[in-house]
Amino acid sequence: MRVKDGQPKIQFQTFADMINFPVKPGEQPETSTSITEVLPLELLEGYPNHEEHFPLYTGARLSGMISSIQKHGMQTPILVWKTTDGRHIIISGHNRVNASKLAGLTTVSAVIRTDLTPKMAEDLFFEMNFQQRSLSDLRFSQRVLCVAAHYNVMKQQGRRTDLLVARVEDDDATSPDCQEKLHTDAKVAEEYELTRDKISKYCRLATLYRPLLLLLDESKKIGQLAAYEISFIENSTLQACIHQVISQHGATVSKGKAKLLREEFEQGKLDQQRILELLACEKPAKPDRGLVSVRLPRSCGKYFSEGASQKEISEIVEKALDFYFQSGRNTSSA
Repeated sequence: MRVKDGQPKIQFQTFADMINFPVKPGEQPETSTSITEVLPLELLEGYPNHEEHFPLYTGARLSGMISSIQKHGMQTPILVWKTTDGRHIIISGHNRVNASKLAGLTTVSAVIRTDLTPKMAEDLFFEMNFQQRSLSDLRFSQRVLCVAAHYNVMKQQGRRTDLLVARVEDDDATSPDCQEKLHTDAKVAEEYELTRDKISKYCRLATLYRPLLLLLDESKKIGQLAAYEISFIENSTLQACIHQVISQHGATVSKGKAKLLREEFEQGKLDQQRILELLACEKPAKPDRGLVSVRLPRSCGKYFSEGASQKEISEIVEKALDFYFQSGRNTSSA
């Protein structure tokens, strides 16, 4: 059976399954790691850059949600991450919170998680938001981050014991870690009807400096293959520099240039100056050979024999011009 619009076949069975995924791989917590409370809306913060990844509803969809909340209230609690410094950050429920404010509510029911690390919170943010969408609804960067987050959540659920996102090398194909990776890649690939190789590439692309990844949505300055090579430059400062050169200098990064950047990084030669040299250099202007291209009107065809070559036509035109200008000089001197 095909997956409809890229929606994963394996779904969390209940809301509790999602919000209480184990903190350690293969380990189910003995007690709940979440509590449910009623929180003032003014206390809540949106997840960082939420609208950059999942824009809030507008128009009829927003109006419908406001109307539903006014009539029936909010039926499902939102999910909130309470950080160690006491902030309440929304993981899932940004649209419901926005609609609740517009509907005149001042409080909202929320499941609060206090045990999340920043990485776990990010994975849960993308995973839960993706449950409401399908791959066909998402921009490329969203697909990358959601699939990678789902991969990580599987790890937290104990479906694997490590996170391997590099490509499988042939000489390692019989190692236990490799066999584990093959199984997990195949599992996620089956869920999303993507190839195992593409799952691996998505997980690598998800490690990119975020503004660099977002360029893949709308820019022709860098392609997916080039971005994949750059993902192996595991230095956020250098990746930020690459993004800056693309954005400010209008540089285009081909797969060949990206491979060269990666090679120099692996050799310990890559720095910000070298990135500028490789990406911001202008192509040399073509030498001016004194050639002029002229398009002749059809009426001039009567002066050339049928089937005349380009060279023959050029010679006739040159002789005619010589005669014309020579005649002009003779007339003016008479």
